[in-house]
Amino acid sequence: MRQQAIPDAPAEFQARVHEIVRAIPPGQVMTYGGIASLIPPPPGVDWESYARLRARWAGYAMAACPDDLPWQRVVNAQGKISPRPGRGPHEQRLLLEREGMQFDEKERLDLSRYVWSPPEEWLRGRGLLARPSAKEEQR
Repeated sequence: MRQQAIPDAPAEFQARVHEIVRAIPPGQVMTYGGIASLIPPPPGVDWESYARLRARWAGYAMAACPDDLPWQRVVNAQGKISPRPGRGPHEQRLLLEREGMQFDEKERLDLSRYVWSPPEEWLRGRGLLARPSAKEEQR
């Protein structure tokens, strides 16, 4: 079965991901899907397709993030560290532990404890979508 190619995320989407990540406070994290769920779909992209692509697009945006971005504060939906080009998982874990976060025996963060939810006013002021539900946050 042939796998469908995933289109590149628009530059504006990447900039929105970076904007959100810059706002994550020390000692807290967001998931790729949680970040992406705050960003409206780009023009011409239908909601169904966008829902399938957005978390991966957020991952691509993080893989190409600027050096001054607190990249360590983004984890996968299981609360685990995902491999990143140029930065090892040990470095990310160390940075998160220095911020006071603790990993369990399965190398996961407790998302119910550490996930940051941006304030509604902050979201509205940037044209972002309302906070995702707990289920959506963990995608």
